[in-house]
Amino acid sequence: MRRRIFRLARITTPIILSVLGLVVMAANRDGVVQAQRLEPVLVSIYADGTQYSVRTAQTTVGSVLNELGIGIGPQDVVMPTTNERPYFGMNITVVRVENAIEERHETIAFDTVKTFTKDLRPGTILQSKAGVLGEKLVSYQVRYKNGDEVDRKILSSKVIAKPVNRVVEIGSRGRYTSRGEFSTHQIVRMNASAYDPGPRSCGRRSVGRTSLGLRAGYGVVAVDPRVIPLGSKLYIEGYGFAVAGDTGGAIKGRRIDLGFSSYREAVRFGRRSVRVHTLKKAVDK
Repeated sequence: MRRRIFRLARITTPIILSVLGLVVMAANRDGVVQAQRLEPVLVSIYADGTQYSVRTAQTTVGSVLNELGIGIGPQDVVMPTTNERPYFGMNITVVRVENAIEERHETIAFDTVKTFTKDLRPGTILQSKAGVLGEKLVSYQVRYKNGDEVDRKILSSKVIAKPVNRVVEIGSRGRYTSRGEFSTHQIVRMNASAYDPGPRSCGRRSVGRTSLGLRAGYGVVAVDPRVIPLGSKLYIEGYGFAVAGDTGGAIKGRRIDLGFSSYREAVRFGRRSVRVHTLKKAVDK
């Protein structure tokens, strides 16, 4: 009987010692982890315009912010993220993000429309109707970061009052002066020369007609169709209304040849730089 007890003791003792060893190792490991958790580190925090330098034993960035009473909103951005483990010298930044809906009353610009009349001297401009600004209510979605606007998108726009176009009368002459109201589509600076429908400008074989069949003279100009399409209605400052009704071998690029009624007028005009408005029919906004 004693021999049996002796053998059991020989088997049990190493097991007990092994278990005790594991318990001691686990206790030591827990102690190391606990020591690691309690070891404070120095971190810097930037939030709400203030910089903090603190020593903390917290295990996550979120816990550090919570310890300091720095709340985080649902849209705020924290760098590094709140589940990161703090380390010595870490910089933590809190960016306050806000999305807001804003409404603004904004003005609507009016257009200046042109009418052409033979009752005024060519090139003379007279305002016949003053323009009135319109008004609209615009709704925006605005995004702010730390109080600074970083993005703005239009959600809706409602016209409260339509603008009233300004109307000017422009003196012009020539058989093709057009009626109606026009607005400027584009303005091109061009080098202008002048011609008259006689042989000294157009040659002996001239029949007084352009390539579009128009009668050459005041209000009919030659252009490069690559720059201004033939048939375009134009307003040339200091000259008046014109139709792009012809081409010419020397009229290339931004050159334009203005028609006049007489050779004397063409010579008097000579060559000069002009501003050419391409016109379109005016429409109400």
